[in-house]
Amino acid sequence: MKKVKESSIVVISGSTSGIGKELCALYRAAGDTVIGIARSAEEPDIKGDVTDFDSIRSIVDGIGEKYGRIDTVIACAGGGLSGVTELLPIEEVEKQTDLNYTGALNLVQASLKYMRKGGKVVFISSACALFALPFRATYCAAKAAVNMAAFGLYMELKKHGIKVTSICPGDIKTNFTANRVKYADGGERYGDEAKNSANKIDSREDKRMKLAPAAKKIYKYCVKCKKPLYIIGFKYKALNFLRHVFPQKVFLDITAKMF
Repeated sequence: MKKVKESSIVVISGSTSGIGKELCALYRAAGDTVIGIARSAEEPDIKGDVTDFDSIRSIVDGIGEKYGRIDTVIACAGGGLSGVTELLPIEEVEKQTDLNYTGALNLVQASLKYMRKGGKVVFISSACALFALPFRATYCAAKAAVNMAAFGLYMELKKHGIKVTSICPGDIKTNFTANRVKYADGGERYGDEAKNSANKIDSREDKRMKLAPAAKKIYKYCVKCKKPLYIIGFKYKALNFLRHVFPQKVFLDITAKMF
């Protein structure tokens, strides 16, 4: 007799849009119990902000106590920021770091309390974690920190049977670009450089990966969770390879001219 797959308890932040929303649908279609968390969530998801640390820990405690365990946690909530690094308000830098890095780690820390052997921890990072972009330094740095946290947890949890991975998607057609916080002011030193760079990147919207197939690939890697890092998009895999081939200065100079 074929063994029936047991429903997994899956917690996903950023569940009301983009990748997070698609992942919720894919897990539910597979018969899993999914608890989405988002600032604008409506039932059956839970309203919560990953940067509100006490609130998130209370929400996760409620999930863990209700179901007795958490099998998979996916830290997907995030946001973008662009502008001249020298001129960015430090309050905005802290806000973005809280959302993209500290908030993700907070959700994972809270969930690990209820995870046992066979559990899976997934960080949805970004291709920007692999190579820096001009006028995106804060976002790239926060996502690079996500990768380092994932790698550290991978080593810490491996012998306990809990898998950890960081998934780095390239540009995908979502509302992420429209929702990105943008600072166009370049002052006397930079002029319109930041504005022009943002416009150049935004103009490539039609060349971004389609959401549905990209989400399916991300879902597959979430379920497999066999490697500490996955990159979504052939172009970004190629760029990551070249990053290790060329001297750092050459790669940075080429990237600067492109963006």
